[in-house]
Amino acid sequence: MVAERVVSPVFVGRGEELSALAAALDMAVEQGPAVALVAGEAGIGKSRLLAEFARSLGPGVRVVGGACAELGSDGLPYAPLVTVLRRLIRIEGVLPGPYRQLARWFPELGEAGDAEGGKHRLYEEVLTLVERVAADQPVVVSIEDLHWSDAATRELLGFLARNLTQAGVLLVITYRPQETSDGPLLSELARHQRTTSLRLDRLDRQGVGRQLAAILGAEPDSAAVRRIHERSDGNPLFVEALARAGERTPDSLRDLLLYGPRSLPGPARALLRIASVAGGRVGHRLLAEVAGQDGAELDALLRELVGRSLLLTAGDGYDFRHALIRHAVYEDLLPGERARLHACYAEALRDSGAHAELAAFAYAAGDRGPARSAAYLAAGQARGSYAYEEQVRMLDQVLELWDPEARLGADRIDVLTGAAEACMLSGDYARGVDYATAGLAAVDERREPERAAQLLEHRGRLRHRLNATGVSDWERALELLPAAPGSVQRGRLLGVLAMGLLPEVDRARELFEEALGIGRRTGDATVTIRGLLGVGSMKRDIGMLAEARTLAERLDSHDLLMTVPMYEATLHTRAGDQHRAIEAAGDGIRHARRYGLGRSRGTELARYAGHSLILAGRWDEAAAVLEESLQEDPPPLPRQALRALAGHLSLLRGDLAAAADAAAAVEHAGSGSLFPRYQLLCLLAVAQGDLERADLLLDRALADPALTRIYSSDARPVLVAGALAQRARLAHGAPGDQVAARQAELAAADAALGVDGRLDRAWQIMLHALIEDDGWDQAVAAWRELRQPYELALSLFHGARAALAAGERPGGTARLREAARLARELGAAPLAREIALLGRPRPAQDGLTERERDVLRLIAEGLSNRQIAARLHISPSTAGVHVSHILTKLGAATRTEAAAIAFRAGTATTSPESTA
Repeated sequence: MVAERVVSPVFVGRGEELSALAAALDMAVEQGPAVALVAGEAGIGKSRLLAEFARSLGPGVRVVGGACAELGSDGLPYAPLVTVLRRLIRIEGVLPGPYRQLARWFPELGEAGDAEGGKHRLYEEVLTLVERVAADQPVVVSIEDLHWSDAATRELLGFLARNLTQAGVLLVITYRPQETSDGPLLSELARHQRTTSLRLDRLDRQGVGRQLAAILGAEPDSAAVRRIHERSDGNPLFVEALARAGERTPDSLRDLLLYGPRSLPGPARALLRIASVAGGRVGHRLLAEVAGQDGAELDALLRELVGRSLLLTAGDGYDFRHALIRHAVYEDLLPGERARLHACYAEALRDSGAHAELAAFAYAAGDRGPARSAAYLAAGQARGSYAYEEQVRMLDQVLELWDPEARLGADRIDVLTGAAEACMLSGDYARGVDYATAGLAAVDERREPERAAQLLEHRGRLRHRLNATGVSDWERALELLPAAPGSVQRGRLLGVLAMGLLPEVDRARELFEEALGIGRRTGDATVTIRGLLGVGSMKRDIGMLAEARTLAERLDSHDLLMTVPMYEATLHTRAGDQHRAIEAAGDGIRHARRYGLGRSRGTELARYAGHSLILAGRWDEAAAVLEESLQEDPPPLPRQALRALAGHLSLLRGDLAAAADAAAAVEHAGSGSLFPRYQLLCLLAVAQGDLERADLLLDRALADPALTRIYSSDARPVLVAGALAQRARLAHGAPGDQVAARQAELAAADAALGVDGRLDRAWQIMLHALIEDDGWDQAVAAWRELRQPYELALSLFHGARAALAAGERPGGTARLREAARLARELGAAPLAREIALLGRPRPAQDGLTERERDVLRLIAEGLSNRQIAARLHISPSTAGVHVSHILTKLGAATRTEAAAIAFRAGTATTSPESTA
């Protein structure tokens, strides 16, 4: 390796490419001269990548570069290489030597030679200069914008690539594939023995979000990320320009974008403007109709636009190469031109059945009636194709253009109700609450109680998914409905209210059973399904859940089909069958994405899948599920849950930076972030060595009223995290009485909880073992039965530590060996390090100073750092330093282990058990 590399934290989205360039340089140093080809469109970040690469190399590597000018063959021959050579001469110094031809360019090299030898002699001198520099230190030679290069530059580059032999030379060349005409040189370079080819793609939405966060210094909101990603097409240059620009294209960027369009001949420029009004891809026939021409004349104009890389062919039509170019051309239109062209498009689409497009063009043209009617029809089309976000957008346009006299077959309350329901399906819960609230303000509860109850049901479901506050709406809805045993609407409300009351099991069970009774009597599948799910879950009856699934499939209710696997996954998880839980949740996720519910139900299901995948030790799959779901821009509740799970997984793998980012995102969230945030925050504080914060977080968790209201299987992992924090505090010198008091609180909290299945029972066994430092064999057996490798490895590790402290080396060693294998296979780096530290050979105590021996004897008596300081008349901080040195010298991870070593060696007369 040539040098340790440091990357600027502002650089985002090109980590793999940067690593590939680093690997290419390593290859050049270790194997011989190498080539790296970097392709990408304008603004994609080729120059930025090279700048970051150069910055990452440090002083051990020389970097020189030049760029081809846009003048191309009309410019100075060899221009980029002249720049490179000038910098190399400064590095090499003015030396006598074989530079007679180069002296024609650089007089400081001495007297220029005659023209004998000509170009071949010149090329040889360039080659010699590059290799002389590289013989002393590795050198990166970068040539940017090869697509603008002149023939002489290309010829010399080819010569260098063929003839370089000195190790340590990396030749990096950037170019735009769509603009380069030099296929032969690129083909030759690509065939080079040591060539790395990179193509920089546009950033996805997540990459744009990271770039915006780096530019703005704060996390951007999801709407801004989506808008800028759509407008920039993921081009980093455009993202940077739009970061603070609002809706309009910045003037400086507009001038750049309009340089090509404004240089077009009149007819081609007019056609490009017509195409910009289409708003995206436009079919050939529609463009021809609006343009009023077709045939060879139109083909010639289109060929010119495609040839200049302004338009691209897309299926049976055309699209702009960049959305931002289209936007700039559209903004350049006069207001009257825009209105006229929008009206032309609307007229062309009048009888096409393309209601969404017609609505957009009619709206932009100011034609309210046709725009409203087309938007209402488009909303129905969108719902039929599971495009719920589009349905919301169309209904919003209907409401904006509302006319009480309009004949749409629905009144305003119907439209608001439909919009609220569509928001529930799309995952835009906050907006759905606004629609439902507007509907409730318009409806008369006394005259239309069923209609009001329906809106309350929708708003309650939206609020519950948004921030778990929907119960009051459902209770109010029930008040409006008669308590008739055959009321289907009441049965449906009983089912959703019971779901919202969980985990208040007793009250929820009564409501679920009443709902199930109504469903059975009336034959209503929706009510029956909700009753079956609730009662089946409480009775742990998979058969009832299977019946609910069959009914949901027969009903063809995609939303209910998403609810069934949530219950199935929950039931399997609590039973300790993570593999069946993963299967159920995975099926639900695939179904959700197929039917337009990926952002809403799909991200909720991803939480169940991710949790079970982590427990099952399938960490790579878990990371993929969590990352993919977070890219869906999930609503607040699932987003917090997914971030907490991703942070926990990062922590288990040893990526503290990623874990800290996730923890910061969930720490101050409301109840919707799920209680396990305490688990992440507490374990992260332990990993960071901030044990006071870990104890403070545990104190908050124990005082949180939610601790006794959530499922015990969600609460106990938090108690286990707290117990691990107490063991860490004890190992680092916290007073034993304080730790014992906190452990008693944990035991009391545990006693107040029930036991919710096999998984919860395993957590309870592990918690008791951590508090008592005993019972590790039972913990190992419980996790082995559930096939959860990380918890098994952790229990084996602590069991081994206890066995070694008691002098049972064979048993302890066997446990450590299995724990090490599991941690290695999982990629649990922090646990693997702890296991390795515990398992390494113990050094003799001869390395201890006399004072350290005194401190060790007092450790063996169970004294805290403060008590040791008082006994030896030293400061507590000095006592802490002595303890740290003792642990290091003895290879002990805890004070208990150090005391055990001292006891076995005869240094202490107190048994190690007394220090635990």
